[in-house]
Amino acid sequence: MTSPQSAIIQDPSKDRHSHESGVSIGPSVVKLLEKYDATGRPAAIPARFLSAAWRQRLRVINVVWNHNMSNWGCLYLILRANFDGMASETVPEPPPPKTTDGTVEYRGGKRATGVSYDKEKGLVHVQYVDVVSGEYGSVSAGMVIAADGVHSTIRKIMQVPTRKDYAGYVAWRGTVAERLLSKETVEYFTNRLNFTLLKGTYFISYLIPTEGGDVEPGNRLINWVWYFIVPEGSPEMAAIFTDVHGKLHPNTVPHGQINPNIWSKQIARYVSQMTPPLAEIVTKTPRPFVTKVGEAEATRSSFYDGRLILVGDAFTGFRSHLGMASEQAARHCLQMNRVWRGEITQEQRDREATLYARRFLLLNRMIGLTGLGLVWGVCRTGVAYVWLMVQHKLSLV
Repeated sequence: MTSPQSAIIQDPSKDRHSHESGVSIGPSVVKLLEKYDATGRPAAIPARFLSAAWRQRLRVINVVWNHNMSNWGCLYLILRANFDGMASETVPEPPPPKTTDGTVEYRGGKRATGVSYDKEKGLVHVQYVDVVSGEYGSVSAGMVIAADGVHSTIRKIMQVPTRKDYAGYVAWRGTVAERLLSKETVEYFTNRLNFTLLKGTYFISYLIPTEGGDVEPGNRLINWVWYFIVPEGSPEMAAIFTDVHGKLHPNTVPHGQINPNIWSKQIARYVSQMTPPLAEIVTKTPRPFVTKVGEAEATRSSFYDGRLILVGDAFTGFRSHLGMASEQAARHCLQMNRVWRGEITQEQRDREATLYARRFLLLNRMIGLTGLGLVWGVCRTGVAYVWLMVQHKLSLV
């Protein structure tokens, strides 16, 4: 934005603590960190294998598949240290700015209320309100990057036609400290991404750093996600999303607020089908949470002559099965860098981003439906994917 550059963030919290959720570190994230990260902190835990259990059969699939898994909070704090020099437990001594760096101002607690464009001056004006004080303000920029998530305020202000769908299932989630688990269980989950298929439901589990960035064995966390079919608007849905205080949440019941009776019944219903290591991590998780799984797809990503861009989840929100949210966001960063360098046009970048979004919407959907045993949905999604690639080959998309 204009000097100093600004980041307008609605969350008033300085640290923006996450749910300690796991996140996949894909090739675009790696490339971005290699180029710009000056903290020297490891951002992920590498793993060599992809494994699958079938109910209580511990290993029905075990193949080499190198990948890196991180903690959302850890990754965020590393990026903040590089962006505006914020100190944290993860990066207590942020790297000093380089002589080629500009200046930046991180404005927490601001919610965008309006956007306008001065075509003659080539400036985008963003109006906002302070969510704590109620004071209004504005900032002007030659380029506005809207990276405000799947519930994007900027996307709503711009009235971008957007498809938002509930996937038909929820994700129970949690992390448990490695030190609380048996040696056998830790060994079972080490160095691999684990799928566990039960009857009509499935789990993904893997090791991640702590939010403070600790990757040492004994101090790490095991992250798990349990995908479970719940019909929209059903009594079961209402019960799951009503917290311990009786409040009904629209999308997520946070840490520590799940009704313990609901959680106990959920575990009791399936624990006999689980492998012993999986049963141990689920039952020893102190503060699980639950969220609806969905996807969102905007019809456009750039506006105002390419001076306002929707990126990351603000443009397309994937189902969470492949952990691709950070990869898509990093890919958008690299794409915009190519635009600014004159290597591609904004129109070429938008087409590239749209194709990538459509591909991974379908691939994430296919993974989820496969794990849940919904064969007809898998077939239908597979056909849609093949048709998309045929259209791309014919230059129709």
